[in-house]
Parts: sequence; structure tokens; C-alpha cells
Amino acid sequence: MKTEAVQNTKSTLDFEKEIAVLKTRVATQDMELTRVSTAIAEKTNALRNLLDQIHALEIDASVKRLMTDSCLSLIETETIEKRLNIELTETDSFFLSRLQKKHPNLNQRELRISLLVKLNYDTIEIARSIGISTRGMESIRYRMHKKLGLGKHQSIKTYLSDLSVSF
Repeated sequence: MKTEAVQNTKSTLDFEKEIAVLKTRVATQDMELTRVSTAIAEKTNALRNLLDQIHALEIDASVKRLMTDSCLSLIETETIEKRLNIELTETDSFFLSRLQKKHPNLNQRELRISLLVKLNYDTIEIARSIGISTRGMESIRYRMHKKLGLGKHQSIKTYLSDLSVSF
């Protein structure tokens, strides 16, 4: 009886420690999310100001159009990125948690890319949202393929979709 009580107390303490660690981790990630969201909002405001300044310029209409299209594209990318950083569904959170447990060698950017791949974003959209070239994104996917331990002909998208379905 006494041994069982000691084990129960030890288990309770272990759970309390684990809860404390998880709460700290959530708080840290929440602070990071706030920082990223604020940075994105600041970038978007700067892009909108730049767009207003471009509209006021007395330059060739075709050049002005190219410049405004570039700004609008960047604003759209920032908006998508902000949405992706804020609107994680419960299912997405479980998916990321499970993926991180199964593959602790993945870094935060690779986890985020994995989520985007699972959500059917293509390589170009993902590259734009994280601010790298398409070729850079292809290199990351190649390295992720190895980190996930996938065979030569296995698809990352299929693997991640299967992982998210098998909850």
C-alpha cells in the first residue's frame, strides 16, 4: 500500500512537472507568435505606405503598374503568412504536435512547411510565404524528405496527409 502511494505521488509530481514544461513552452510560442504577427503587421503597413507613394508618382503607367503589382503581391503574401501564423485549427495543432514527436529532428521552419504542404500549398506559394526562392524551397523539401526517412519514390505530401489522418 505504502509503495503504491509513493508511486502515485511520484507520478503526480512527474505530471505536474510535465504540465509546467508544457505551459512554459506554450507561453514561449505565444510570445513568438505575437512577435511574428506584429512584425508582419508592420511590414504590411510599410508596403501599403509604399503602394500609396507609388500611386502618387508621376512615372510611366506600365512601370507604375509593375511596381504596384509587386507591392500587392507582397501584401498578399504577408496576409497569407499572418493567417497561417494565427489561424491554426485544433487539428493542425495536433498534427504539428504529432509530427514533432515522431520527427524531433525537424526544426520550426520545417514543421511550418510540413503544415503548408499538408494544407495543399504548392512549392511556389510556400517559398513566397517564408521569403525564399522556389529553388531554396525545393532544397528544403529534399532535406525534409531525408529527415522524414522517406524512400526515393515516396511523396512528402502523401506521407504528411496519411500522418494527419491516422489520429
